[in-house]
Amino acid sequence: MVSFKEATKPVKPVKMNDNQNTLFLKAQKLFESKKYSQAETAFSELSTNFDGSPEGCSSSSAMISNAFKMQARANKEKSIHERDILSNALENTNKALKCNPYWAEYLESRSKVATYLHQNYGCDVSTNGETWSTSCYKISKALGLFGISPGMTMDLECSICGRDPMDCEHVPGKTYEGKVALKVAKNIVFEELSIVDEPMQLETYIQPEPLTKEKLKQILPEKLFNEVAEGKKTLTCKDLIEAIRKNRLHGIGWSK
Repeated sequence: MVSFKEATKPVKPVKMNDNQNTLFLKAQKLFESKKYSQAETAFSELSTNFDGSPEGCSSSSAMISNAFKMQARANKEKSIHERDILSNALENTNKALKCNPYWAEYLESRSKVATYLHQNYGCDVSTNGETWSTSCYKISKALGLFGISPGMTMDLECSICGRDPMDCEHVPGKTYEGKVALKVAKNIVFEELSIVDEPMQLETYIQPEPLTKEKLKQILPEKLFNEVAEGKKTLTCKDLIEAIRKNRLHGIGWSK
């Protein structure tokens, strides 16, 4: 479980000059003083003070993410649009990682924000108005569907030095000057897929069949079904997991 405070903790820029450091310390002090609205403004201003280098691009997006985190903190007691605000924070952390893929602090922050959002709100179930589909592995697992174990060949590359991890000194999972050492898979060739009860890759489960309105009506409470069918509410994985448990659908698919 990830707490709100953990998910909304601000991160540091990848690299700072003296002026940027002064602006960051100002924003950090406002955050520590719980002046979240002022901290939001300070982080937003700081985000415009970086160049177009990979470090600058990454830092700028991370500071925008910080600003959204401060907005979430300022609005926490009112619970105003928390999901949308933190989704924006997550989106900008992803942008930061596109510029600097292995920056450890940003990877950790992304994981905490994503986990907090999923545990509190779930993920949206996509729809075309007639059927509802989900790729959430928790739905597949709740239904008792099998997992997929892929067999493949690949080359491995160290995220720090680019060499074969067997031939370098970097320890996977350890951080070096801000970057986390990972074994990066390259030149992947899939050879086979095995059906298993518990896949090694947590999210590689067989996806459930799409839900029609008729099946949705069978498993959802009447009020929730009407809101979803009329487009007044977005169906989430949390709604479906509750329906699976209530209707005891484990191992028998969507039909009762």
